[in-house]
Amino acid sequence: MSQQPRKTKADVPGVVAGTVLTGAATIWMLTENGVLQTDDLGVTSALLLVTAGLLGLAASHRN
Repeated sequence: MSQQPRKTKADVPGVVAGTVLTGAATIWMLTENGVLQTDDLGVTSALLLVTAGLLGLAASHRN
């Protein structure tokens, strides 16, 4: 009997949550160290959410 390797499904909520939390921590660190100004937070937060969405879509379509 030949056993097929198991295909595991991506944990999409985990990928999205991890991306958002990592991005939020990075934004906080950059803001605290003066690299990012508070005026830039709107654009940076939007890019973070778009990136998390794209990673979630990519993870859900992975075979």
